Amino acid sequence: MTPADHRLRLDLQTALYLAAIEAEDFDAQEEMWALAARDGELEEALHAAHEGLLAERGAGTTEVIASAVAKHLPSAELFQSTTGPVTVGRVADELFRHTPAKLSAAAHALNDRLRQAADELPAELGLTKLTAWAEGKFGPAEPAYWKAFREAALVLELRAAAEVEYQLAARQAPKPEGRR
Repeated sequence: MTPADHRLRLDLQTALYLAAIEAEDFDAQEEMWALAARDGELEEALHAAHEGLLAERGAGTTEVIASAVAKHLPSAELFQSTTGPVTVGRVADELFRHTPAKLSAAAHALNDRLRQAADELPAELGLTKLTAWAEGKFGPAEPAYWKAFREAALVLELRAAAEVEYQLAARQAPKPEGRR
């Protein structure tokens, strides 16, 4: 068997495996893996094909799930990495999910509008400065809304800081020289 024939055989077997996956033919998939158990090159080819499928199907999965959750479970909270700056939209989402009592309809309407905002919050989160900044950018709201907004912003900042600390603590320590 020439190298080209060998490569063609691997390609055909990989194609059969992919067809079995598409057809949801689990018996054929099992047979292919049984063959691969005796042929290391075929096993590598099937693993490569499988990893490619996972990568292809995984692309956009997070966005699809987030969209479905937002549509069907609007008060549900998806835990996502909090890296990056805290934005007005993220704070408004937090406030939407954990709404304090007695906010007016106008405050709820403003919060819905702010959920789409991508503006980064100012570094100074004092209530007076935050209120002046936010009202200048998004319009006036009742003081209770801006107070609740500020509290939600602080929660997000603390959550982000805790996540960073956790990631630093979870890093694997480097191994001493000579140990592998």
